[in-house]
Amino acid sequence: MALSVLVLVHEFGHFIAAKLTGVKVEEFGLGLPPRLVGKKKWGTVWSLNWLPIGGFCKLYGEDSAEKKAKKSKESFLTKNPWQKMLIVLGGVLMNMVLAVVIFAVSYTVTGIPEESGRVKILEIMAESPAESAGLKEGEVILKINEDELKKGEELTAKVGENKGQEVTLLVAKENTDEAVPVKVKIRESAPEGQGLMGVVVSSMEIKKIKFFEFYKGIGVGFKEAIYWGKLILEGLWQMISGLFQGQVPKDVAGPLGMYKATSAIRSDQGIWAVIHFFGIISVNLAIVNILPFPALDGGRIIFVLYELVFRKRANEKFEIMVNNIGMVILLGLILLVTIGDVKNLLVNK
Repeated sequence: MALSVLVLVHEFGHFIAAKLTGVKVEEFGLGLPPRLVGKKKWGTVWSLNWLPIGGFCKLYGEDSAEKKAKKSKESFLTKNPWQKMLIVLGGVLMNMVLAVVIFAVSYTVTGIPEESGRVKILEIMAESPAESAGLKEGEVILKINEDELKKGEELTAKVGENKGQEVTLLVAKENTDEAVPVKVKIRESAPEGQGLMGVVVSSMEIKKIKFFEFYKGIGVGFKEAIYWGKLILEGLWQMISGLFQGQVPKDVAGPLGMYKATSAIRSDQGIWAVIHFFGIISVNLAIVNILPFPALDGGRIIFVLYELVFRKRANEKFEIMVNNIGMVILLGLILLVTIGDVKNLLVNK
């Protein structure tokens, strides 16, 4: 349900941009055809479709070579490249705005993360050097050898410099002023899913804010959206680079996988964690849609840029063919990912 809302928001971004530039929206649909039900209102057919995958905003003249569409003021074809660019980017911009709103509301309610200047232990891995040394959750690591620690990244860096060696940590016990030295033997290499010391730490603490300080939540919301945007771009680059090296992508999930992840997050962390998670998905939807792949917004931007540079539209039949092929490929990928989700659900049942 929440994923459908994200898709609707994305398509509504296209809808708003189209209306602002005077383009007629022929159909606004949730899901993909064939159509289940539809009703025309305000000059647009609002439809619910059989395939519960995504949605669409059909613009007059967008994929049409009709003579009427080439002359009509309400046609996508007759708009200048900058207007077309605004329409194509409308969905991406709306998803980013939604992500900022979700993060802002979430942090305003639950509190804003701030640097505390204390490196606190959040989790100890089983059979790790940290567990063997007797470290406990809730304790604070003040120093490693003679180096004072203020941030979790500082501990990670120092541990990396001391692979295979024994280090001395100055550790403050939870809820006390007592600080004791603890010797830890750092691993030479880290097992998958663990660090060299086998400990999860953070120097961030949640600070509650007053209701009239909501602007602080908005500021953090912007930073969070940018942070996840960079992280998702890096992940996509690694995945695409891996494909060229013959590596099969792992941990790629579709709607079923997202449902499973959402259920787990709600069970373990609560509803606000789920809301935050969908903020991340909204950023992900924006980033994926901006990729220069046919049928995606990024693919359409390529044709708009061609028109902007060469002052003429690309061959209409070629553009339609490329976008149709891209749509078939996307649907095939979604099918494969969904099959993978089903297999994972059956295996882990």
